[in-house]
Amino acid sequence: MPFFLKIIASAFLLIYIFNPKIGWMISEGWKYKNAEPSEVYLIINRILAVAFLIIIWFLVR
Repeated sequence: MPFFLKIIASAFLLIYIFNPKIGWMISEGWKYKNAEPSEVYLIINRILAVAFLIIIWFLVR
């Protein structure tokens, strides 16, 4: 994976890690009116974002 793509993917993953509600709004929130994500959804997305960030930087060459 080229370095530039790692940077772009990392930026999106950091959004999910530090503010998962924004990530939810980007991916799902625009489909619904006055909807809020559940705490479980936010926690799972945060955990997956950390896992993918580790995979991208340490396992993908």
